[in-house]
Amino acid sequence: MKRQIEDYLRARGMQYFRGHHDDEYFFLVDFLAGAYRGRLYVHLQVCEGEPDAVLLTISPDRYYSAEKAQWLSTLAERWNAEDPPVRVTVHGSCDPHLVGVQARSRNRPDDVAALTVFVDDAVAAGIDVFGRMSAAAIPASNTLRDAG
Repeated sequence: MKRQIEDYLRARGMQYFRGHHDDEYFFLVDFLAGAYRGRLYVHLQVCEGEPDAVLLTISPDRYYSAEKAQWLSTLAERWNAEDPPVRVTVHGSCDPHLVGVQARSRNRPDDVAALTVFVDDAVAAGIDVFGRMSAAAIPASNTLRDAG
């Protein structure tokens, strides 16, 4: 699987980074969803104890206000109910005023082509869900007062 991941990353021409372990890889994806510009951190790893499976984790470039946790959890539940390519979870952070969101999926691709479809679909889904969350979590701009 390690070889397939490396072949996928090279074929896509992505700059990627290796993790602390020999079978971990990271890359960044910049995106624009509606009016929201963001960056996703994508982590690919060979599953421990399952050398033919890959675990994909996607995190956005930001944490959200803890005040939005319930709303984000509801959005994640709705998203997950539609049987998406990635499952979304909302989690706490070391800062009690912030929460994080993460998307995950696991697959056993037969070859690089199947891995490509799996990763590309997961990243597209990550862009969709994190774009929705970020756009809705941004506070509305203040209304300008009439100076006249």
